[in-house]
Amino acid sequence: MFSHANLLKLRDLCGIWKYRSQHKKQSPRLTASLLLASTTLAIAIIGVASYKVVREIILKQLQEKVLLEVRQGTNEIDQWLATSSSEVQTIANTDIVRSLNWSVMEPYLQAEVKRINKFFVIGVTYPDGFYYTTQLGKTNKKNNDRDFVKKALAGQVNISDPFMGRASKTPTIAIASPIRQSYDPASPPIAVIFGSLNVNRVTQVVNRLNYGKGSYAFALNSQGQAIIHPNPELMFIAEKPAPSFLKSSDANLAAIASQMVNRKQGIELISIDGTNKYVAYVPLKQANWSIALVIPRENIESQLQALNLLASILGGLLLVAAIFAWRQIKLSEQAQSQVILLSQQQKTLQQQAQELKQTLLELQQTQTQLIQTEKMSSLGQLIAGVAHEINNPVSFIYGNLTHANEYTQDLLRLLQLYQQYYPEPAPEIQDEIETLEIDFLMADLPKLLTSMKVGADRIKQIVLSLRNFSRLDEAEMKAVNIHEGIDSTLMILEHRLKATSERPAIEVIKEYGELPPVECFVGQLNQVFMNILTNAIDAVEQSSEILTKPQIRIATRLNDNQHVTIRIADNGVGIAESIQKQLFDPFFTTKPVGKGTGLGLSISYQIITEKHGGQLKCISAIGEGTEFVITIPLHQTKAQV
Repeated sequence: MFSHANLLKLRDLCGIWKYRSQHKKQSPRLTASLLLASTTLAIAIIGVASYKVVREIILKQLQEKVLLEVRQGTNEIDQWLATSSSEVQTIANTDIVRSLNWSVMEPYLQAEVKRINKFFVIGVTYPDGFYYTTQLGKTNKKNNDRDFVKKALAGQVNISDPFMGRASKTPTIAIASPIRQSYDPASPPIAVIFGSLNVNRVTQVVNRLNYGKGSYAFALNSQGQAIIHPNPELMFIAEKPAPSFLKSSDANLAAIASQMVNRKQGIELISIDGTNKYVAYVPLKQANWSIALVIPRENIESQLQALNLLASILGGLLLVAAIFAWRQIKLSEQAQSQVILLSQQQKTLQQQAQELKQTLLELQQTQTQLIQTEKMSSLGQLIAGVAHEINNPVSFIYGNLTHANEYTQDLLRLLQLYQQYYPEPAPEIQDEIETLEIDFLMADLPKLLTSMKVGADRIKQIVLSLRNFSRLDEAEMKAVNIHEGIDSTLMILEHRLKATSERPAIEVIKEYGELPPVECFVGQLNQVFMNILTNAIDAVEQSSEILTKPQIRIATRLNDNQHVTIRIADNGVGIAESIQKQLFDPFFTTKPVGKGTGLGLSISYQIITEKHGGQLKCISAIGEGTEFVITIPLHQTKAQV
């Protein structure tokens, strides 16, 4: 990182250039010459050293920027594969699929294909190797020669390398999961379910990686074979083998392929096809693949032109200073004009230092955004996993409650018939009826089952809210219902809204307008709602001693059919005007140490303004509460997307 200490060193090096003329008319010629020579040599050495240090620092940051772009591409593919794998495992754990009755499974799987809208076909392979698909039904063919089917029959959820679909005749990725006899993950597999994905999604992400003219990206599998490459002749699928990059005649390319196969990440400058190129490579987490971005050397190092210009100025300045000093010995009357020239050069150096400082700030913000993105990605995967694990047993309970209610009603009707046709039972039966309070049981048992169903419904709503909030499968721009995102966030924060020993419950007032679907990055917008609502709750809690009725008000409306406005206001103590100017600065926080990082509002501001082309404003005054106003376009332009 280009730290504050490095900036101070650079300032000190530049400070050497400050000219302080103390002209002595009577100084000997030899002494002046020696002084000029020694000063020129010292400045030259310091200038060369400074240039090398600064160039190395900036080049390192540019390389980190390239790696960040590749990481963002791999993160997008990892999120897509993770959610796809989760969907396949969820389907595999349903009782319908465990039945292995294709006539029952087929309509359910076809409905899942439409609902998920990722897989173009879902199929089931039976232990004998024959398989059925939602596209063809019974195929009368075997696919247990496929590697992904073998791994799933061995009990392993896996993602295949691209292959040519036997029915679709298109490059395909398969996600396979074992179908087990029970919910116990240790139970043996009884069949395999697989979902087929089009390779185009991965190809689009890889081809989107770009760093100027002449750059291109490719992906290798665990054997070093290209599964995505701009040159179709080098691409490998099982039906059309291609040579592994590990065996390339280019030793440098083979070395990079070895690093990628060993799941390393980094960026290196190597010679490919007779020209020097940077290669940045990052492995995927969900599949045993690695993605590389090849960039001509000049695409990166051309950004060092400002530094090269600075070095040229320094060299020219050194030459001018030497000539100026020599002429000063002979022509003292020209001293003033030379001082003015040096002063102008000093201003140029200060301007360059300011540009470097601005570059540092931009790199710090980029690093902050990467850290927060990785945190939210991990959080989203955790929430999706928890929701999945809760959903399975709840679905089992919820499904059986209906049957239990029907059986109970049947037994109660039978009991009523007995009472109708045998009004005078034996004394022993009559005593037992009175002991059990049979009339109370007949009235209370349906109510008990109803309350159990209400509880199960509540759990399903919480699981749905968790899955809506994580939205890992919606990392791209989509048109969605904004109110669902707000409601899901409130559901997750509901425990903080309840009354405590220190304050009454926080009342949430919703004033939702009629909004059409809004194009946005759903997961990132949910993150903004979470940050602002959490701050609102904190503000109300800090004001608990003076508030008798804490409130948070959420209002939405459509403006001029082009923009959507979301207002989130609390009735806390408010924010001082002097602090409001710093609210969206990175790492600025007014919370105690350990309770705030100062990143929430900064990241929210970047998401709204840079990702969505909108505005985020704070309206507050001491004693009057705080209101955050979010305004985003209803439809995003291509430039913003």
